[in-house]
Amino acid sequence: MSAQIIKAQDNLYIHSVFIDKIGLCFNQFIIEVNNKLTIIETGFRSNFNTLSENLRSVNLNPEMIECVIVPHFEADEMGALPEIQKVSTQKLKIYAHPICAFALNDIFNAKAKPVKDNEVIKLAEGVSIKFIHITHTHQWDCMVAYWVERKILFSSDLFIQQGEFKGIKSDNCMQELIDAVEKEGYLPSMQYFHSALNKIAENEINLILPMHGSGLMHYIPEYFDALKQLKL
Repeated sequence: MSAQIIKAQDNLYIHSVFIDKIGLCFNQFIIEVNNKLTIIETGFRSNFNTLSENLRSVNLNPEMIECVIVPHFEADEMGALPEIQKVSTQKLKIYAHPICAFALNDIFNAKAKPVKDNEVIKLAEGVSIKFIHITHTHQWDCMVAYWVERKILFSSDLFIQQGEFKGIKSDNCMQELIDAVEKEGYLPSMQYFHSALNKIAENEINLILPMHGSGLMHYIPEYFDALKQLKL
């Protein structure tokens, strides 16, 4: 296992853990405003110490995590939530799909807020997050997050690629995206997948940041079109 953290933009950091055995990286996205942190996708509970150390290496304090966004109920998306609850000194706010929020509250006493489809919540100055439900795309409680001001899509398990995180790619990654869908078998329904792509595409997107793989900056309309043509 290896891990890295980069500053992708002003106020936006990406932490990535690569697990050699399965050839896949797991990303967490950190937004910093006035030293307070929002984390999108917590990573595994077992990797939280690594995340904390790497946050401190770029002068970010895990105790200042103020907000957590959980795209769906899965270990890599919410596993470290109990550790965040332990270390955070802030009045922690947790946002999730209603089904996911119910599970988080029952298991972790998380007091998660269930967000509505297309609900927009202002987390800080210049940070308004739109929550888009994409039910049954990967799990039945799936959603993605969209940073309105910067037109950034935090796509969770959509637009994934195998291999290590290699920053924000500007080259064409079409085949990697297609291979991930065709070979990994992680999407239960192409009908729901295509519906989710159509729904997300209603938003103008400048950058896609998936849970697995590198960021995608160019060819975004072409990626949508190609993935909507897939039939498995």
